[in-house]
Amino acid sequence: MLREKTTKADRIQRKQVRFDEIIDASARLFAKKGFDATLNEIADELGITGAALYYYIKNKDQLLYEIWQRAGANLQRGLEEELSGDEPTLIKLRNVFRRHLHTIIDDRAIFEVLILQRSSMPQQGAEEFLAAERLYANTLAKLLSEIPAEALRVDEPRLMARAIIAMLNGVIRWYSDSYRLSLEEIADLYFETITGGMVQPEHKELHKK
Repeated sequence: MLREKTTKADRIQRKQVRFDEIIDASARLFAKKGFDATLNEIADELGITGAALYYYIKNKDQLLYEIWQRAGANLQRGLEEELSGDEPTLIKLRNVFRRHLHTIIDDRAIFEVLILQRSSMPQQGAEEFLAAERLYANTLAKLLSEIPAEALRVDEPRLMARAIIAMLNGVIRWYSDSYRLSLEEIADLYFETITGGMVQPEHKELHKK
């Protein structure tokens, strides 16, 4: 029986799939044990040897950098998709609240590392990570700045953007699937709370369908 020929594209794809598995396993262990989780433990989680693991990564700092990079990219992509849409600004903003919560909960292990273990951030990639974090906050501030000036009680888009991010990120500390409110309901409650303090009452119709 002839063995099917493996192409370079096949090899690259398999390597990428394995690398993704390594990132996922690392995120789970870092979320559970902190950055003290060892590479041997990660290899055991994957059922491979330590030597095989080193074929894909250099050290734990690289793993943490990759985790943070992917998490930030997922959030940024969702925010930019909403920003480029045709809906009224406050509907976009409500959707951002929902997408943010779904993103961090759907990839909870990764975002627990990102949000709860900031103090463990290695020097490798630290500047890039902080730049990505600023980009997300500035992009959200850009969306907030699209709300008509006459509708606002508080015209501090950058300050409000950081407050929104902190509030949404805090959900990962306590949320579980058994919680009585869905993620959409939590997002909408937070949205109403923020816009209630930021938007003049007579302009609330801006976010209604």
